[in-house]
This record gives sequence, structure tokens and C-alpha cells, in this order.
Amino acid sequence: MIQYIKKSVRKKVLQITRPMVETMVNERLLPNDQRIHDNSFITGKLYPFNTAITDYTVKTEHHFEAAEANLPIPPKEYWEGYSETEEGYLTCGKKDIAVMLDILSKANESPQTLTKVLDLGCAAGRMLRHYPYIIGQSELWGSDINACYINWCQQSFPDPFFFITNTTTPHLPFEDNSFDLVYCGSVFTHITDLADAWFLEIRRILRKGGYAYLTIHDEHTIDLMFTKYKNDPLFYDFVEAVRQFYDSKVIHSKDYNYFSIFADPAFQVFYNRNYITSKWSRMAKIISVNPEAHDHQTAILLQKKLL
Repeated sequence: MIQYIKKSVRKKVLQITRPMVETMVNERLLPNDQRIHDNSFITGKLYPFNTAITDYTVKTEHHFEAAEANLPIPPKEYWEGYSETEEGYLTCGKKDIAVMLDILSKANESPQTLTKVLDLGCAAGRMLRHYPYIIGQSELWGSDINACYINWCQQSFPDPFFFITNTTTPHLPFEDNSFDLVYCGSVFTHITDLADAWFLEIRRILRKGGYAYLTIHDEHTIDLMFTKYKNDPLFYDFVEAVRQFYDSKVIHSKDYNYFSIFADPAFQVFYNRNYITSKWSRMAKIISVNPEAHDHQTAILLQKKLL
């Protein structure tokens, strides 16, 4: 009797819901990929290799021209707006790596001591391609939520480079205590509620004494937006958005922990530097704080505590 009732109820529910679902599909009311990415209530998001069709082919990359160290240059649409020229793209990646290595050198560390490295949010390897490596010793990993970037990198970078696609969920498929250095250039600038969870995930995969190099927007970034970068055409929209939000919310007193503009996953998050350093210092040792290390962003170098 109970089974009969269950079957009858199920049949009735299907009779009611099936036409509704079909109507939603036909009218394209179900969330598309952009609506999913813009929904801050959904975690575990990524940019799949293809969302237009269900059947597709990932073609083999053929590189006929090589850049520095025999590494090809990615398609311009993979440059993330860092430059308009190949030379500029290569130069900015080399500069950001050089600044990071200089900051690490002041902690008496170098690519010779930091051989297992993860670039979290690597895009198409803009920075990672310039990290000095030792053949037979170094292991350089890159990860990103954009599967197109990762697919290109996997086919374009030889040993000792490795690449994986991750999602926006704070999880990385690596063992505890496995990396010497994890760096995130302009990644925590786009994470709001899950920033602490991502920080702890990075700390988990670092070996004891390993380093995290993280860049953020802070109050100095805002000052730069209104001075150094206010007339820079590459930053025009960004500067105007910051200015409008900053004015409308009346936060000139800097009495905030952080604020965010735009929508997930394109958040632009701005921290009160004292707030974020005080919080993270309880979970790792802060080695240095470096304004303008990553263009307008401040870089924080942290070390996983030995005890």
C-alpha cells in the first residue's frame, strides 16, 4: 500500500513538474554559465573549456614560434589585459617574478632553496614562465579556474612545469606540507568570504618553514588609484569604479575591515592592511609587507610556522 502511494505521488509530481522544466529549458530560463559565475551563493565554480556545446574536441597545440626559454607566447585573449604587445606581456611577468624573488632574497631564500613552487591563479603562465629552475630538482606547478588557460599551458610548457584546473572552492589536490613556495599574484584581490579558507588551504600544502606570497588591494592601493594611476587608460574603468564606490559609501575615514565592488567572480576586494595582517599573523609568520610590489597591489610575504 505504501509503495502504491509513493508511486502515485511520484507520478503526480512528474506530471506537474515536467512541463514546467521543459518550458524553462525552451525559454532559456535556466541559469547559463555567466549567471552561475555571477551567483555568489554558488561555490566550486570554474570556467570550463567549452560551455557552448556538449560535444567538442580539444585540439593539439602546434607552436612554430618560441619565446624566451623556448616557451611559446599564449594567444592574446589569454593575457588577462596585462599588455597590448608580446614584449609588454613578457616584460610584466618577468618584472613581477623579479620583485617577488627580491623580496624572498631579503629572507635569505632563492629559487635554489625554493624548488617546489605553486602559482595559484597562474592564468597562461605569465609569471611562472620566468621562475628560475634547476633541471632535475625543480617542480613548478600552476593552477587556475580557467580550463582554457590550463589546457594551453599543459600543451605548451615542458618539464619541470605542471598545470591543473581548480575551482573556486578552497581545495587543492596536493598533499600536506608539499610546497616550498605558493604565490598568488592578484588572486586574493578577487576573493571575499572564502579568503580565510583559501589562506588555510595554502598553509596546509606548504611545508613547515615554507612561504606564501600574496598580493592584496589595501588603502595604499586606493591612494595610488587617485594619484599615480588616475590618468592611466588601462586603469580608467577601475579607477572610476573605485572612486564612485569610495565616495558613495563615505568611507574616507578608512573605518572598515574590507570592502568589495563588482560581482563574483570579478570581485575587487580592498582590505584595511592592519586588519588583514593582524588576522593572518595568527595563522602564519608575517615576514614583510611590501607596497607596490605588484603594480598597485601590496605583497605580503608569510612563512608557515615551524612549530
